[in-house]
Amino acid sequence: MKKLFIIAVSTLIVGAGTLTSCKKYTEGPGFALSSKTARLAGTWVLSAKTLNGVNAVDAGYSETLIIEKDGSFKDTARISYLGFNYTGPVSGTWSFSDDKMLVDFNSSGTNTAFTINGSNSWNIIKLAKDEIKFEKVGSNNSITAMTYVPKN
Repeated sequence: MKKLFIIAVSTLIVGAGTLTSCKKYTEGPGFALSSKTARLAGTWVLSAKTLNGVNAVDAGYSETLIIEKDGSFKDTARISYLGFNYTGPVSGTWSFSDDKMLVDFNSSGTNTAFTINGSNSWNIIKLAKDEIKFEKVGSNNSITAMTYVPKN
């Protein structure tokens, strides 16, 4: 009985250490039952965009990002300005980097979020079922951060 108790406690300690080990992405989660593709796939709306930590979302701007498990995506930016409505869709394919720390969007087209001619890689900061966050360092060391939440 004592041996069984020691094995059970050892298993709990090892399991707890594994579950609380370092997170792959800066803002977690530390443990997820679903795959990275399953967490990334879905219909997302932009909830925040910052440039060097300062809000970079203009009034009247919205964005919807649809990421499919099959490796395709569509990003549609909309802005209402002075009574006019503008829409800028971009679509193409996406893939993870080998270490799954980056997501690479490939297409040709332009909207406010993505200017894509070939490859456009974003660092994954958070990849969870309820929020995804990407970050990109520009050529002048500016940092753009994009946060998305699931579309209701």
